[in-house]
Amino acid sequence: SVSVNRLLRTSAIRLALRYALLYVLIAGVGLGVLYWATSRYVDTQIAASLRQELAALIGIDRSGGRGRLLHALASRPGLVPENHRFTLLESAAGEKLAGDLNAWPPALAADGRVRNIWIDEELTPAGIGEKEGYWPVIAALLPDGSRLLLAQSIRQAEELQEFILGVLFLTLLAIFGLMLALGWRMGCRMLARVDQVNHTARQILQGNLGGRVPVSGSNDEFDELAANLNAMLEHTDRLVKGMREVTDNVAHDLRRPLTRLVNRLDVILLEKRDGRDYVAVLQEMREDIEGIVQTFNALLEIAQAESGSYRGEWGRVDLSLLTRDLGSLYQDLVEQESQSLQVSVAPGVVVEGNRHMIGQAISNLMENA
Repeated sequence: SVSVNRLLRTSAIRLALRYALLYVLIAGVGLGVLYWATSRYVDTQIAASLRQELAALIGIDRSGGRGRLLHALASRPGLVPENHRFTLLESAAGEKLAGDLNAWPPALAADGRVRNIWIDEELTPAGIGEKEGYWPVIAALLPDGSRLLLAQSIRQAEELQEFILGVLFLTLLAIFGLMLALGWRMGCRMLARVDQVNHTARQILQGNLGGRVPVSGSNDEFDELAANLNAMLEHTDRLVKGMREVTDNVAHDLRRPLTRLVNRLDVILLEKRDGRDYVAVLQEMREDIEGIVQTFNALLEIAQAESGSYRGEWGRVDLSLLTRDLGSLYQDLVEQESQSLQVSVAPGVVVEGNRHMIGQAISNLMENA
């Protein structure tokens, strides 16, 4: 489980919010252009319909006379809510002859052009529930001086615009919500992977050097990071184990020479001796100290070699020759202890390494035996 406050501070959620706002802005611009284009298309269609119907009514007046025009205006479904189109026929003297509107709108020229004219409630019939506003209106002058007017209510256009605005709002809300949901899910997944890294880090801090970051197998950037961290932990684990081995080796290899050194000091201090005895003992102690230093340096070189940081002299070493030489060197010491040493070495054994360190290893084996 992930706390909400912690999740809101993640880069995934912040990035999702930025992209959500960006996408909403882009989508808003695109949908706004679509809304404008739709409104323009509706206005164009209304204007074309008004011109077409006005031309048809003028044609009726010319071909059938004024009686046919009056009959056509009277039979029009002007008050039907589905139509929302109103007419007005006035004589040359300004007398209303037919139509739905109560009066001629002020400052409206009968020039056959579609205009948006303010139509208030006083001009519309009572009880039809039309809204006042700027209506598309077209008017024409008939041959006898009378005027014919067609007006389109804005109710249908406003209802269409409200519907489109609602769809646009829901679309933007859905885009924003989807982006937030994706960001929330991505943030939870990222935090889960980060928590795995933190859990492994806490294990390492508590001394469990065997802890490793889980790899999901998706081969994403987190798996790459986990692989690199695990490689680093493996290397660190090897270094720590090497350090522990060096410490154990130092304690093991230096215990005997240090004990011998202390014993010699105790012996020389038990009673008063002459100067030559002190010089001899000091000389032996100096040799013991040099041996301790050599052992310590060898152990350090071994630790550096195991950790991959050793910069000593490396090369091809004739292991057969080196072993035979060391065997000959220890042969006399073995005979003094009434023991025997047999060296059986295959010829031509060559390895890549450090001659001094290999010799030290073989010497340790012979001394232990």
